[in-house]
Parts: sequence; C-alpha cells; structure tokens
Amino acid sequence: MMIKINAKESVEIVEGVFVSIINESGAQYLSWEELSATQVECFSGMNREFQEVYAKYRDDMIQ
Repeated sequence: MMIKINAKESVEIVEGVFVSIINESGAQYLSWEELSATQVECFSGMNREFQEVYAKYRDDMIQ
C-alpha cells in the first residue's frame, strides 16, 4: 500500500516484505526483517487502519 502523507512524504508498506519511506531527504528502504518489533507493530497498524478507512469511504469516492 502506498500512502501519500503530504506533498513531500510518502510511505509504501508491503506487509511482511518491506517499507519504503520517501521524503525530500531521499528514500529509505527497510526490509521487513530489519524492522524492530515496535516498527513492525507501527507499520502493520498503519496499514490496517488505512485499509479500514479506505473500505469505509470507498463506495462514496467511486460515485
């Protein structure tokens, strides 16, 4: 899932595979195996919560 945070930041999360943080400083690629338990919890939670919000509003966006 690619999440555009604002004009200067994006986060791409492929749960169980990698996280890519892209900002004006450059891109930071993190393999899932490199992440700490806290980071895994954070990125997994972010991914899950964005999917829930998208599912809630998806039908209204497509009309």
